[in-house]
Amino acid sequence: MPDHQPPPTPANDYRAQVLLASRNLFQQRLRKMVSEAGGNISGCLDGFSYAVANAHDVLVAAEPLDGFDQVASLTASRLTLMGDDDLEVGIRLHEITTHLRDAGGRALWRSRSLYLTLLQRSTMGPDDNPVGPEAICEGLAAICAQYDGDTEQIFTVLDRVEDLLCQGLPALYDEINDLLTKLGVEPALAHYPGVTVAAPARTAGEQTSRSDQITSNALLLLQDVLRHRSGLPQAPVGGHFAANGQAPSVNHERDGTATLMLENLLARLTALELHSASAAAAAGENQSSAPAPRPLKSSDLDLPLGRSETLTLDTMALIFEAIFESAYLPDTVKGIIGRLQIPLLKLAILDRSLFSNSEHPARLLINRMARAAVGLPRNASRDEPLCQRIAGAVATLRNSQESGDDALGKALAKLEALIGERDQAVREAAAGHIRLVVAYEQAITAEKAAEDWLRASLARTSSPEIATFLERYWLRVMAAAAQAGGTDGTRWQQASATGGELIWSVQPKQTNEERKHLASLASPLIKRIGSGLDEIGISRAERLPFLNRLFDLQTSALRGQTPDGGKPTGMTRRQGGPRSDPAAKSAVRLLEREALQVHYLAMPDEQEHAARARTGSDWQVGDWLRFSLPEQEQEPLCGLCCWQSPSSPTVVLFNPDWGYAVALPSALLDQQMRAGRAQVASGTATFDSATERALRLLT
Repeated sequence: MPDHQPPPTPANDYRAQVLLASRNLFQQRLRKMVSEAGGNISGCLDGFSYAVANAHDVLVAAEPLDGFDQVASLTASRLTLMGDDDLEVGIRLHEITTHLRDAGGRALWRSRSLYLTLLQRSTMGPDDNPVGPEAICEGLAAICAQYDGDTEQIFTVLDRVEDLLCQGLPALYDEINDLLTKLGVEPALAHYPGVTVAAPARTAGEQTSRSDQITSNALLLLQDVLRHRSGLPQAPVGGHFAANGQAPSVNHERDGTATLMLENLLARLTALELHSASAAAAAGENQSSAPAPRPLKSSDLDLPLGRSETLTLDTMALIFEAIFESAYLPDTVKGIIGRLQIPLLKLAILDRSLFSNSEHPARLLINRMARAAVGLPRNASRDEPLCQRIAGAVATLRNSQESGDDALGKALAKLEALIGERDQAVREAAAGHIRLVVAYEQAITAEKAAEDWLRASLARTSSPEIATFLERYWLRVMAAAAQAGGTDGTRWQQASATGGELIWSVQPKQTNEERKHLASLASPLIKRIGSGLDEIGISRAERLPFLNRLFDLQTSALRGQTPDGGKPTGMTRRQGGPRSDPAAKSAVRLLEREALQVHYLAMPDEQEHAARARTGSDWQVGDWLRFSLPEQEQEPLCGLCCWQSPSSPTVVLFNPDWGYAVALPSALLDQQMRAGRAQVASGTATFDSATERALRLLT
C-alpha cells in the first residue's frame, strides 16, 4: 500500500477539522454499507476504506482549475490497480459511477455545493466532489484489485455492492450535509468565491430573520388587540409593554396582594392539571371517551386575576385554540399538545420571555411536536407508534411541577431524534421505489435512443424485409443495449454496427472486393444477429423465417441483383414508423415490481424543457410536502420528498401510510406552490402560524 500524504492543513484550522469530520463520516458509513455485501469482501474492506479516504484527500488538495487532471489521475490509478485483462471491470466501474450519481440525487448536489464553500472554490465539476461517486469508485477499484475471484465473481460482488450503495447514498449524503450545516458550512453562492467557513457562533447582537420578525410582530399585535379589548394601555410607539401590561419604566416589584393572587393562580392551574391527568387515566383504553382538547381562558378559572395574568392566559388560549383547529394536525397529537397547555401556561406566567423570544424552548417544543407528526393521517390512533413516541418525549413535562429549561431541552432533544429517525426510515423505505423509477426512466431513455437509431437506419434501406426485422426485433436489441450501458457503451456500439452491416449485406454488390467482403462477413453476421435475438428472448423457430430469407437476399446481393419484394411468412411491418405516444406523457402510469407501487406522472416534452430551464424552488429533498395529484378528487397528500433525479425533472415522494410512492415532475410542484395548492409541511412553525391565525380571527 503506497504512503498516503494528507492534504496540506488549511490556514483555517477549523476548516481542517470540518474536512476531517466529513471524510471520516463518509469513509465509515461507506465501509459499513459495503461490508453488508457479504462473501469474501471482508478482506478487501481496509483497502476500500484507504482508497476512498485517499481519493477524498486528493480531490480536496486539488487546485480549483485542476479538477479534470485530478480525476484523470484517479482514473489512471484505478486502471493501475487492475490488470491489463480487466478493462471490462473498468467499464463496469464507469457505469456504477453514473448509477451512483443518479441515486445520490439532490442530496449529492447539495454536498457539492457545501464543499464549494468549505474549500473556498468558485467552481467544481461533478466528478471533482471529494464525497462524490468518483471517490467511491476508487474504493471499488481497490476491492476489484484485491478480491480473490475471477471477473464473473467480481461482477457479482459489484452488483451487490451497487445495490447497497444506491439504497444508502441518499441517507449518507443527507447525513454529511447535516453535519456540514451544523458545523457552520452554508451552500455556495454562485460566483461569490469570498465566502469563508468559520466556527458557528451566536452573538447577542445577531439579527433575527425576516420570518422571526413577522412572527414576533404578530404575537405583539395579538397582545395589543387583547389589551385594547381589556381596557389596558397600549404599547408605546417604538417599543412594547412587558408581559404585565405596564411600560418598561414602571416598577415591577409585586405587592403582597399580587403575590397572593399569583400563588392562587398557580395552585388553581396545578389542581386543574392533576384533574385533567386523572380524567385521562380514567378514560383508559376507550379513546372515544377522551374529550376534544379545548383552550383554557382566564374566565374559566373563577379567580381574581391581575392584568398581566389575564393577558397571558387569554393570549395562550387564542394560540391553543388555533392549534386545536388546525386542519392537518392529527386529533391524537392535538390531544397530546392539549395536555401540555397548563404546564406551558404556568411557564408563560413565570417566564415572560416566551412571548418575546421566537426561539424560546416552549415555542420550539410545540413546533417540533407538530413537525414530528407531519404526514400522519388525521385519524391516527393513539396506539400509533409515532404518536406514542411523541407523547413519551413530552411525558416528563406533564408529570413535573415545573417545565424548566432542562426538562424542555431534554424533550426537544428526544423530538429531534425522533424526527431524524423517522425521516431516515421513510427514505430507506422509499429506496426500492426510487430504484423502480430510475429503472423505468432509464428504459424510457433507452427506448428513445433506439427509436432515433431506427429512424436513421430505416432511411438507409430500401428492403422491406430488413425494415420489418429492424422494427420488430432489432429495435428491442438496441433498447436493451442502451439500458445496459448507454449509447456510448460497448454493447450499443456492437449492436449498432451489426444493424448497419445487415443493411449493407443485402444491397447489390458490384465489385469483386465487395463480394469477397460479404462472403467473409455473412457467417459472423448471422452469429451476431443470433446473439442479439438471444438477449431479447426470440426463439429459434420465430427467427428462422427471417434467417432463411436473409440467405436469399444476400445471395441476390452477391449476384448484383436487386431482390424481389417478398417477405417471410409471419412478419408484418409495424405501421406509422417509430413508436410515439405523446398522450402518455401526461398520464398517470402505475409502476409495479413485486410488492412495490409507484404512481408515475410525466409531462409533455415542451413543459419538460421549460422545467429543466427553471431554477430556484421553495422546496428541497428532505422536505415533507403537501400537494395534490392532478385530476383526482381527494384530500391533498403529504409525503417526504425522498429523491430528485439529476437527469430528469422527476421527484419521488413517499409516505408509508399511502402504500405507494408518487413520482412527478418538479415543475408540477412549483406550479402548485405558486398557486398556493402545495406547501412545505415540514417548514411550518405551528406555534407561530397559530399566532398569525388567531390575530386574523380577532381583526
